[in-house]
Amino acid sequence: ICLVVAVNRNDIIHRTVQKGDFSLCEVLRTTLASAMDIQVPYNMERIFWLLSGSDSQTTRALMEQFERTQSLQLPKDLHNKLSEAVTSESVTDEAITQTMARCWEENQYLLCPHSATAVNYHYQQTDSGQSSIRCCLASASAVKFPEAVQAAGLTPETPAEILALEHKETRCIPMRRGDDWTQMLRVTIEGLSQRWKDCVVNPSE
Repeated sequence: ICLVVAVNRNDIIHRTVQKGDFSLCEVLRTTLASAMDIQVPYNMERIFWLLSGSDSQTTRALMEQFERTQSLQLPKDLHNKLSEAVTSESVTDEAITQTMARCWEENQYLLCPHSATAVNYHYQQTDSGQSSIRCCLASASAVKFPEAVQAAGLTPETPAEILALEHKETRCIPMRRGDDWTQMLRVTIEGLSQRWKDCVVNPSE
């Protein structure tokens, strides 16, 4: 299995994988894949820890240096392990919308802009003649990102399942100062779990 990390133009993870350069850019760029518009990907700390052989002291030292200077060049051995474990790609807004349009034309499947970053890598590889089987992880519904859909020149109808949400009852549980929110959450989850079990046992209900 070959893992690929696909990101938008905010490319700190891409630079880390390719060059060992875990440092902030001067400016955070606004893109169509807005959930990826980040400067500090703290999940990288977990990866550093894993690839360092669960060395907590080394990982802590690296992250403290990053916090202090906002810049970090990975040790050569750690960068080598990272680049062996994953590859990466940074995708522009134009490539995202082209991918969304192509996927719709070829498959009648509407990608969200974040999912399109992954599929863009797949298209690059297949167009260059590499026919490996790939699994692209789709992270959200494109309905949440109408501006990206419009930028891709697409106007598909909103799925009935999404439209149905507009008519659902809004529910909330008021909380007062001093309430035990942990217990309230536990009771709510247990209640939902029981309702789900009841539906499985009595599907006609």
